[in-house]
Amino acid sequence: MTIKKQSPGDGRGFTEKVVADRDKAIVPDLGGNGNDNSKSAQRFRLLAALRKGPVSTLYARKFYDILHPAARVQELRDRGHLIDTVWVEDITSEGRPHRVAQYLYRGMKGAQ
Repeated sequence: MTIKKQSPGDGRGFTEKVVADRDKAIVPDLGGNGNDNSKSAQRFRLLAALRKGPVSTLYARKFYDILHPAARVQELRDRGHLIDTVWVEDITSEGRPHRVAQYLYRGMKGAQ
């Protein structure tokens, strides 16, 4: 495995350090200042959390600093992860009930 610089490819004009195996990004380089909020870092945090158990939208925002969990879930699904969505009522930090998604991880497509 090597650490490479990977361009996001969307014209933002910067590169991001990732750990790569055969030129395929695996995890972001979390070395630096610990404030990596790139999409890949958010996916990494969310996937780690999902492997431990269900994660709601509000929980992902509050504890994992992922402001748009639905987008990160879709990106993980596009990469072959099986993630179910269950709608639940959750209480915000302001004490108000909201209908939010709760995500459940079921592994990878094609895995046994």
